Amino acid sequence: MKLAFSLFFLVVFVSVTLHVHEVNGAANISKTINVNLDGTGDFKTIQEAINSVPTNNSQWIRVHVSAGVYSEKVNIQNDLRFILLEGDGRDKTLIEWGDYAGDPANHSTYTSATFTSRADHFVAKNITFKNSATAVGQAVAAVIHGNHSAFYGCGFIGVQDTLYDQGGLHYFKECYIEGATDFIFGNGQSIYEGCALFTVQRDGVLTAQSRESPTEENGFVFKYCNVGGTQKANLGRAWRNYARVIFYETFMSDIVNPEGWDAWNGKEEDITFVESSCSGPGSNTSQRVKWMKELSPDELKKFTDMSYIDREGWINAQP
Repeated sequence: MKLAFSLFFLVVFVSVTLHVHEVNGAANISKTINVNLDGTGDFKTIQEAINSVPTNNSQWIRVHVSAGVYSEKVNIQNDLRFILLEGDGRDKTLIEWGDYAGDPANHSTYTSATFTSRADHFVAKNITFKNSATAVGQAVAAVIHGNHSAFYGCGFIGVQDTLYDQGGLHYFKECYIEGATDFIFGNGQSIYEGCALFTVQRDGVLTAQSRESPTEENGFVFKYCNVGGTQKANLGRAWRNYARVIFYETFMSDIVNPEGWDAWNGKEEDITFVESSCSGPGSNTSQRVKWMKELSPDELKKFTDMSYIDREGWINAQP
C-alpha cells in the first residue's frame, strides 16, 4: 500500500479523538488455521482455508493470514459461519483481485467483488480487501451480506463501489475505506466508528444507501470518523427512495462539496441525510441542500447508540 495511505492513517488517528466501543469478546476460539504464501502454514491460499471449515459450523474458527499480497477471490458461503479472518495488519496482509462489472468474464457489480461474505457471525481483523481495477466502473472490493458481521482495523480499497454493505447488522471499527463513486453502498444497518473515508482519482460520492421503505430500520451511521482525500465529493446520494445516512461527530476536510448531498433516486421529503456535531472545514452546513434532515437528541441517540445494531449483545459474544 502506498506510503501516503499509511501517513494518512497516522494523521487521522492522532488528530481525531476516537470514542470507541470496547469489545470484550466472550467467545473462545476452537481452532486456528494458518495461511502463508511460503507454504509454512496449513494452506497457501485463503479460499482453501475457508473451504476447510465445516459447513454449519457453530464454533469460532480463526483463519490467520500471514503478511503478503494474496491474489485471489475469496467467497464465504452462508453455511460457513463463525469465522474470524485475521491478518498481520491492514498494511501487511492484503487480498487483491481485479474483476469489474462488464469485464471480459461478464461480471456484474456483485460478482466483481474480491471478497464476499454471505455467512452470519463473521469477524475480520487487520486485513485489507482490494479491487485493483481502476477507471472501469463498478469494481467491488468487498460484499458483506451476512448478519452479525464486524470489522476491526481493516482496509477496503477501490474506486467505484468499493464496499457493498449489502444487508444485515454490521459494525466497522477503525477501518480505512477508499474510493471515488458510491464507495460505501447498500442496504446494511451499520455503524462505522472511528473510520477513515478517503477519496481518490475523481470527484464523487461517499455513500449510496438503499433503504426502500419507511418501515425498514437500516441505514449507515458514521460516528467519530474522518472524511478526507484528494478529490471533492458529496457525503451521499439516495440509491433508493428512503435512503438514510447519518454523520455524527465526524471531522470533514474541505473535500466535502458545499451542497453535501444528492437526492438522485429518492424523493427529498423521504430521504434521511443528517449531519450532527461535525467539525472541520467541510462541516459548514450553510450551503447544504435545504432538505437535509435534523433529528432531535432522542432520535439521534437511537441511531448513534450501539443498540442500533446490537440489541442482542452479539458484538460482545464474538471472539
